Amino acid sequence: MTRRERLERKLERRQEWAGKASARSGAAFGAAHSIADVIPMGQPILVGHHSEGRARRDAARIDSNIRKGCELSDLSEHHESKADGIQHQLHNSVFSDDPDAIEALEARIAANEAKRDNMKKINSLYRKGDAAGLAALGLNLETLREKLKTAYSWEKRPYPSYSLTNLGARIRTDRERIKQIRTVQQRQAAAQDSPNGVTFTHAGEYVRVTFAEKPEREILNTLKAAGFWWGAGCWSGKTESLPQAVKDMAAENGAVHKRDK
Repeated sequence: MTRRERLERKLERRQEWAGKASARSGAAFGAAHSIADVIPMGQPILVGHHSEGRARRDAARIDSNIRKGCELSDLSEHHESKADGIQHQLHNSVFSDDPDAIEALEARIAANEAKRDNMKKINSLYRKGDAAGLAALGLNLETLREKLKTAYSWEKRPYPSYSLTNLGARIRTDRERIKQIRTVQQRQAAAQDSPNGVTFTHAGEYVRVTFAEKPEREILNTLKAAGFWWGAGCWSGKTESLPQAVKDMAAENGAVHKRDK
């Protein structure tokens, strides 16, 4: 299961929980109203009267149901808020195990590069005082000057240097992610081609173990117990700590061993 699929399942659960909590909240409020509706408006509890006991019990049930309804309403809003956050993450994020991750990152890089070029162009036109050039981009030179008089920055230009630096950092990060994704894909392809679906990449005293398919839970627990950690599509740890169960898997059909240069 990919990360996107896991998040989609979380989203479904949050939405389901929000719906159930909302329904239970409505039922609790409804129960409180059904009791209150039969009590005349402003009717006090008649102390000493035969109805006193029932009136006090009704008041307690009304209070209890309203409190319960409020708590469940808050719980429903909590789940809805979490669901909105997951939905936003699904819509705006590119996950490394998405089938089209590289294409999506390349498209985002292209969009950010175009945005950066446009920001630089606007800064250049503003510095030159080119009103016509800015007007062609839908901007007004005098409006920009008035706005920058009160701008919270010592740089008096439409886009300060830090905004261009931050955008460049996002571009570099996405390029590095593409390299990492391709590396992971190469490792997984090598594991697929391996006779037993596992490869070992040695680097000094450490080893990376890549499985073509997710192994049994027992194998994963053994790796964790041996101090191995998951990252970049493989399990990494010290060669001397490699569990015997994993070694046995490799010995069955002959695993592929590589060494980083």
